[in-house]
Amino acid sequence: MNALAKKLWNRDFSLVVICQAIVLLCNMTLSYALAYFVLDVSGSAAMFGLALGLPYISLLIMAPLGGMMADRLKKQRVMFWLDVSAIAAIALYLVISGLTTVAIPIVIVKLMTLNAIQGAYMPTIQAAVPLLVPADKLATGNAAVGAVNMLANLGGLALAGVLYARFGLFPILLTCAALYIGTAIMDLFIRVPYQKQSSTGSIGQMVKADMSQAGRFMVKEKPIFIKFVAIMFMLLVTVAPVAMIGIPVLITGYLGMGMDMVGISQSIMMSGGLIGGIVAGALGSRLTITKLPLFLLFSIIAVLPIGLVSLVAMPAMLAFIVMTAASALVTLFQIMLTITLITYVQTETPTELRGKVLSLLTMLPFLATALGQSLFGVLFERFYAMPWVLVFGAAVLALLVAVYARGLTSSEKTVGVAGAADVIS
Repeated sequence: MNALAKKLWNRDFSLVVICQAIVLLCNMTLSYALAYFVLDVSGSAAMFGLALGLPYISLLIMAPLGGMMADRLKKQRVMFWLDVSAIAAIALYLVISGLTTVAIPIVIVKLMTLNAIQGAYMPTIQAAVPLLVPADKLATGNAAVGAVNMLANLGGLALAGVLYARFGLFPILLTCAALYIGTAIMDLFIRVPYQKQSSTGSIGQMVKADMSQAGRFMVKEKPIFIKFVAIMFMLLVTVAPVAMIGIPVLITGYLGMGMDMVGISQSIMMSGGLIGGIVAGALGSRLTITKLPLFLLFSIIAVLPIGLVSLVAMPAMLAFIVMTAASALVTLFQIMLTITLITYVQTETPTELRGKVLSLLTMLPFLATALGQSLFGVLFERFYAMPWVLVFGAAVLALLVAVYARGLTSSEKTVGVAGAADVIS
């Protein structure tokens, strides 16, 4: 632990959070703006979906490599070169797009590049946080990072639509490039404690060795990690898609409202995640892994009103309010569960393995999100007349997972965040 980090908002942690906020906001704004450009050029909803979904592949591929870099290299240097890569990608896109009329493939490659950068950036931030904040404020630090993630998603979604409609794509690209330059400069002033690791063999051999080491740690020493992440996986495959996919379908189809109401509902839902981050920060060291089944249970209870709306006759606006409030609560408890899990993994993982382990474990939630959204998109179309079947079915499955989680936490001897200074330092 950095001896200077006696308080949460020390200089280095503050700079990391500011840089993260700017980078993620730019990434999300560019991602949505480029996707809107694809929709604008092609007029195809399928191409629009492809532009949003396909780039996840590069994120999943890059996340483990980002975790390895976070452990082996100075984290502030990793952040710096990722920002430089984003600047170079924007410059290259502008050059290539000016030389060819084949726009959509170039945009998708650009989106995949942005997601690859984000895939490496996330484990770097997660691995840096325990080294920059006091042990008893680790959960609060993670909550701050989580709140910034939610703000970046919410702000990026809002800014992309407004800025693209008003100014087009070119000014957005230039503005984001300027902001990336600013964060790259700030990266040079960040100091994260660093201990050099031995390097033998080729880059490929080091990657294989590092990933094998992280895998052995999770399988042999901390198999509980995989079980907890499997619980998160099930939440993201069952309850979370009901809010993310089901709400827009029910608002436009069941309630007969327009896409403007979907936008309002989605914004409020994401605001629930922001509130969840604030609440998690307020709880601080009390946010232990034993609370995980409780947050899962609250998520299940929160999703039930979405099913009731399709069973009980009520005015459309009242149904809209009920569903929107329910989706916001689902997101709130999901964020609290995520922060709890990340804090636990950080405190229980040695410093030299933290980035790799976190990157491997965060791959599953991304896969779960993609799988859950794809699956429930098909299911809501098939069960269009009986959406409550899906909602209550997802709740029952998640309840079984919550019972399993309760058994895990009651039998696992956990280390509280406040008492984990020896693990972090």
